[in-house]
Amino acid sequence: MADGLTELAKRRGFFFGSNGAYGGTAGFYTFGPQGAALKRNVEDAWRDRFTIREGNREIEAPTIMPEAVFEASGHLEGFDDMLVECPECGESHRADHLVEAVTDIEDAEALPGEEVEGLIADNEIACPSCGTPLAGEPVEAFNLMFATDIGPGDAQPGYLRPETAQGIFVEFPRLKEYARGNLPFGITQIGPAYRNEISPRGGLLRLREFTQAELEQFIDPEEDEPPLELVRDVEVRLHPAAEQEADDGESLDTTVG
Repeated sequence: MADGLTELAKRRGFFFGSNGAYGGTAGFYTFGPQGAALKRNVEDAWRDRFTIREGNREIEAPTIMPEAVFEASGHLEGFDDMLVECPECGESHRADHLVEAVTDIEDAEALPGEEVEGLIADNEIACPSCGTPLAGEPVEAFNLMFATDIGPGDAQPGYLRPETAQGIFVEFPRLKEYARGNLPFGITQIGPAYRNEISPRGGLLRLREFTQAELEQFIDPEEDEPPLELVRDVEVRLHPAAEQEADDGESLDTTVG
């Protein structure tokens, strides 16, 4: 169904794989005339709901930031996926996804790399591209950030932001000044984020460049209580995981509170 939807979107001008004239580039999509208009409407609706109606403020930060920002945020050390490379064709794969596809394990990403290596060997997992066995191949941590250099040479390394949050957090001291030093206050941002996915898949669900809309609410944890009474009786329709997997699964109507 997903493939059919992607083809329909391509024919109708909503979105299609980028750089098709040069063979295409996995993980990148271009929004056509219809898609760009729809995307803009979604962003405007989000902005109206979470920025304007909630009384928050919006910023637009750079998409490239120096290494120090991501060292402080922990992205340099922990923003990784498990990579295993085929010794025959050289294709790289998400090791945890390969394990989940042939076992009952639902969160292989949480396992140590050595254990994932053992599962690949025990289950005789082969390269999806060429069929070469992957047993004995190392599972390595692959950082998902796109690296670059700021200015000539390599004196100041930088990265394309993997999330929009960093641009908000790093400017907190100045943003607090604009709020006259008073808490709570909220900051929103809509813009591109970048993740060098090992094996992008699922159409628009897993991309290397995508748009995020984010709200960061700054509070005094000792004094500010969230106004839950404003949403306690809001009705929502949920689709629990078990119902999604069931052949006759049904939605669940409930309230936030």
